[in-house]
Amino acid sequence: MMRCFMAGAVALATLAASTAMAQSTPAVVYCVNNRIMVERATMSQMQSGRGSSEICIIGPSFDFQPDGVTWGRQNLRSDVGGSCRCR
Repeated sequence: MMRCFMAGAVALATLAASTAMAQSTPAVVYCVNNRIMVERATMSQMQSGRGSSEICIIGPSFDFQPDGVTWGRQNLRSDVGGSCRCR
């Protein structure tokens, strides 16, 4: 019984640690191919796999992705997927 409890505790701790690591990358407001995106990815991650896509950062970074969506609505007056332009 004790071994089962310990194995469960270790599994839970591992899951919590991986979730915390995923949350450590801030959510950033990007313009990708003239569309607004809020992603938890660095600029280099955004560029890899997108070929010659036009990508720029058009807003601040946020700890919580929904805050980036709200910022876009309030400051860009558009939802994710709305139009934008890199200058």
